[in-house]
Amino acid sequence: MFVRHALQRFIASIPVLLLLTLALFGALKLIPGDIALVMAGERATPERVEYIRESLHLNDPWWMQYGLYLKKLIFEADLGHSLLHDQPILTLFSTAIPATIELATAALLIALPLGLLLGVVSAVARRSWWDKIASLVALTGVSMPIFWLALLLMWFFSLNLGWLPTSGRLSDEVLFDPASESVFRMYVLDGLFFGLSGRGWDLFFSACRYLVLPAVALSTIPMAHICRMTRSAMLDVLQQDYIRTARAKGISKFKIILKHAARNAALPVVTIMFLQAGALFGGAVITETMFAWPGLGKLLVESIGSRDFPMVQSGTLFVGVVFVFFNLLGDLVVGWLDPRIKQSAAQGRGHGS
Repeated sequence: MFVRHALQRFIASIPVLLLLTLALFGALKLIPGDIALVMAGERATPERVEYIRESLHLNDPWWMQYGLYLKKLIFEADLGHSLLHDQPILTLFSTAIPATIELATAALLIALPLGLLLGVVSAVARRSWWDKIASLVALTGVSMPIFWLALLLMWFFSLNLGWLPTSGRLSDEVLFDPASESVFRMYVLDGLFFGLSGRGWDLFFSACRYLVLPAVALSTIPMAHICRMTRSAMLDVLQQDYIRTARAKGISKFKIILKHAARNAALPVVTIMFLQAGALFGGAVITETMFAWPGLGKLLVESIGSRDFPMVQSGTLFVGVVFVFFNLLGDLVVGWLDPRIKQSAAQGRGHGS
């Protein structure tokens, strides 16, 4: 039964998360020297070093520190306190994570249809010019570094043409206070909400303009992986006997591709889609840094540079949880789509009766 399959996968993900917390906790212990002194800096006062040591409970045994860390994390949803910003980490995440989600969603909306279309066209028109063009686009997307692509996009569309901005999230000319007026913490959705409520479309169009370049740059790698996986899965399915039988019966090519080939090639494609979604929603460090996008990736880079290890620890934990979540979600979707799991569950019920 699918519910049993989902429950097994969910239980199996719990030890992974516990091992992740243990690994991140142990990574702080591997820092050479006094971690409080490293975090405070060489010119820090003894009072500042002692404050860090007390706030992180470094004077207690390691197992007590880990137990207290798990207790705060699980039962109090306390991710710690940022030494750089002097704020709770959860408060900083409430601003950075929506920005990352907005960017990742836009990149995914570009990568999914384009990758699927190129993969299907490349498989159907194998060894044609369409196949070569699609393969070249996929190879370019995998091979080209994001920072180099970001520079090219900024040089062409911003510096030469002047169509799109190079950095930031919203124009200064738009009268909008995110702290008091934002509803979704995502400016595109806020602009859509304001536009539909009669408050004007300036916020929506400005947010879209600032979102285009980072979303396009971020979408290249998942688009390329989806395209290559779709092509491989479609080529494997199109060579099966039932496809030849469908062609012999005179079924239209479009119906064969859409109804027979695409449905049976969906499982590996769905898997790679969820893996790429986990990578996107986990924070695009390079893209957010290049375009000064105030998301989780940029926040982590700033924290690493300032030796704000509690923020680095919590941010890395969030990225790991996102990966585990999307892997679990992809596994559940594949299990729901795969008829073999339902068949094995039905056989199990038959043997039990």
